[in-house]
Amino acid sequence: MRIDENLNFMDMVIMNETNRLIKNTTKSFSSMQFRDGLQQGWFEMLHARNDYRSWCQDSNIPMHEKAIKKWCEALCIMICPICPHWAEKLWKGMGKDGYAVKAPWPVADDEDKILTRQAKFLRDSLKFFRAQAGKAKKGWNQVSVLVIDSYPDWKVNTLKFMQEQYDDGFPADFMKKLKSWTSGLPDKKLIKFTMQFASFTKKEVEDVGPTAMDLSLPFDQKSIIDESANYIKSQLNLEQIDVIKLDDAGGADVPDRIRDNVVPGKAYLWFR
Repeated sequence: MRIDENLNFMDMVIMNETNRLIKNTTKSFSSMQFRDGLQQGWFEMLHARNDYRSWCQDSNIPMHEKAIKKWCEALCIMICPICPHWAEKLWKGMGKDGYAVKAPWPVADDEDKILTRQAKFLRDSLKFFRAQAGKAKKGWNQVSVLVIDSYPDWKVNTLKFMQEQYDDGFPADFMKKLKSWTSGLPDKKLIKFTMQFASFTKKEVEDVGPTAMDLSLPFDQKSIIDESANYIKSQLNLEQIDVIKLDDAGGADVPDRIRDNVVPGKAYLWFR
């Protein structure tokens, strides 16, 4: 286990997830929503741990003591109202004095919304890659991860419209206004794509805030994929992958039919 001061991407992710889940669990328990509190303070905490452990194992990087200690202490105390005996056993196993039931409730730092989006990008990308790998035709011998930072014009226009409508939340008649706005678009196919994109982005805004409507991504997709390359290769059983950024000159050889599948925040596997 690492004890240095250098935190890698997934060290920061699990600490950020722990902060987010402490706040959500606190809110749920305070309002007596115990089922939601159990979901957040136990199941989602375990999912965060599993992702972190897999990333570290596949990347051949030891987990960080600071991240694990924060996660373990938070989990133990948050599950104590539901499973007190198990929590006390874990508390003693961590070498803690006294009782978990008397320990102060964990204190959470502010959630880093951008880091939450970065973690979601990696998680969603891997899920999508698995689906692609399962459908890939036989005979390929090279795999590249394609990313892009810029949106096409129609998405930029949609995001600008949404920004105009947003004022600490979308109005109750937002979808009605969106439908009226899209009626001026040139063809039905574009209207359909615009409605789908706006609905997806609206949900993203509800999850991570108005930064989801930024005209460019607030993080570097390529650096996340590069740092997680060994994890991705292990999870997909691939020997080698490279990352191509379509905004750069290196993406000039990518066919248009493949390029059209790549949008900011959604990486794509190119088998060839």
